Amino acid sequence: MHAHSSDKSLDSGVSVEKLVEQAAARGLDGICLTEHNALWPEEDTRRLSEIFEINVLPAIELGTNFGHILAYGFSRYRPQLLMMDHLIKSAEEEGVALIVAHPMRSTGTARRPSSEEIQRWFTGIEAVNGDHSDSDDGYYVRLAQELGVVAIGGSDAHSVQAVGRAATIFPTEIKTISDLVFALQQRTASPLDLRIS
Repeated sequence: MHAHSSDKSLDSGVSVEKLVEQAAARGLDGICLTEHNALWPEEDTRRLSEIFEINVLPAIELGTNFGHILAYGFSRYRPQLLMMDHLIKSAEEEGVALIVAHPMRSTGTARRPSSEEIQRWFTGIEAVNGDHSDSDDGYYVRLAQELGVVAIGGSDAHSVQAVGRAATIFPTEIKTISDLVFALQQRTASPLDLRIS
């Protein structure tokens, strides 16, 4: 649900091919490429899916004025998505699922969304992030339940070793970005912490 390649994210140290290859080797059913303010074309993700025999979906991590937001379902990136008011309007118009990325991490100068804003604007929270210690029964999972939003898990992979540290379980098969968005909006997903204790 949360992975970065050196092809499109400057802070990653792993190529998209190695990232997808490792996801398949770890036994994951799929991987979302969530580059920083960049979106993979569907024809590229389809090609990667065929080569590595794993479902590869395009998504995006936006560095907004409210912190980092994972967005599933946009067909293209535009800089206006970095401003929360435009992002919310566009997400509603295009049926996009918005997830608060790594809420346990400092946002620097950005303002973190309040509980009320999370309930109004977001589909969910990345309750388990591979870079942080909260687990699949931790505070952020309980917060998501309390707010009535979905809790997901994401590796936040920027290296081969980070792939598959955390995942999201869905009760239905996810083949397309539309399947993914629908499942998130139905709140049928749950996070899974795969880090070795």
